Amino acid sequence: MILSVIILVASMSMALIVSFMCSLLESALLSLTPSQLAEITTKNPRRGEICSRVKQDIENSLAVILICNTAAHTIGAAVAGAEFAKLFGAAWLGLFTLGFTLLMVQYTEILPKTLGVHYNQRILAVSARGLLGMIVLLKPLIKLVHLINRPFEVRNDENQPTAAAEIAALANLARREKEISSQQEHILLATPKLSERRADQVMLPVENISFVSSEQTPAEALNTTPADFHTRYPVCENGDRNKVLGYINFKELVATFRAHPERTKLRDIVRPIAFVSPEDTAANLLERFALQHVHLAIVRDSSGRTLGLITMEDIIEELIGDLDDEFDPLPKTFYSPSEGFWVIGGGVLTSMIASETPLAIPPGGMVLSEWFCSQLRRVPKVGDVLKYNNAEFYVRKIRRGRVLEFNVRRTGI
Repeated sequence: MILSVIILVASMSMALIVSFMCSLLESALLSLTPSQLAEITTKNPRRGEICSRVKQDIENSLAVILICNTAAHTIGAAVAGAEFAKLFGAAWLGLFTLGFTLLMVQYTEILPKTLGVHYNQRILAVSARGLLGMIVLLKPLIKLVHLINRPFEVRNDENQPTAAAEIAALANLARREKEISSQQEHILLATPKLSERRADQVMLPVENISFVSSEQTPAEALNTTPADFHTRYPVCENGDRNKVLGYINFKELVATFRAHPERTKLRDIVRPIAFVSPEDTAANLLERFALQHVHLAIVRDSSGRTLGLITMEDIIEELIGDLDDEFDPLPKTFYSPSEGFWVIGGGVLTSMIASETPLAIPPGGMVLSEWFCSQLRRVPKVGDVLKYNNAEFYVRKIRRGRVLEFNVRRTGI
């Protein structure tokens, strides 16, 4: 009788303890997030590596846990039930089964899984090495289980969420929980896309670049650059855009001209410029710009032909959207210094011009710069003139292919 009591207590204890530990480990493993795994690795790289192996090999890890859990449940319950029947008779077996089931539900399912979620990092940090050992020990049994389950396994992983999809979901959740702003969510969503965007998709096309020639004098360069409102200008040799020598800084150009107006060439103030391939990704360029303190680079192909220009601002705009400095928004200047003559900003609506002047232009909803480009059918440049009915438009200022300001004159007066 004493032996039966010992076996009864031992079998019940084994079932409860082993199942408790298995459920604890299972919930800890399934609830561990990539960010928590990264935190473990940061604190203890060796421990983080072990936890990462367990997490990546989750099928075998779960197989070991479930095999041990099921064995403890089944064997423990069977042995305990048999010994209880010997001691107290089969009449009380139903009541014992009910009580033992309640104990198992509470202490091997509900409680350990709750604790496992709350303390998942600590639990895995302690038990991951032992779990790896159990995987090795039970490898033959695990292979047998996988062999039996092979007809039911899903081989197509197309529906598995990618890391980028998980980032998007977490960012959306954080925004809805008001932990981050909509702008911050946009940055998180745009960051992975930098690895997909190529330089030739982000760059400013060569047709829209304002070059200065190495043969120009500082005075000539100063007369060229103010209409564009850029800070840096690529310098090409003898006007050949495929022979870019470097770039000049407008502020340095002004300072040099004031200090040494007798200088006749720009070569003395030309700074080196970076060259990149059109296949380079925006992510690689951002890293390169940051490490080398580069502000702009010329995009050219394998033959040396200049394709465009890419700046740090262009890459940052891929993350946070368009960056408008004080010159980027199309101005809405609109005044008449004399009769029949107007200074009009590129951001003024054509409908406003048509209603407030005698100029015969279409009263649509386009801004003047956009309408002008549609009529010109090419990228505008300073000095372009367009005659339309009784109006003559003269381009005064340009930035990135958009007209900032026009001189407009009424003709046929």
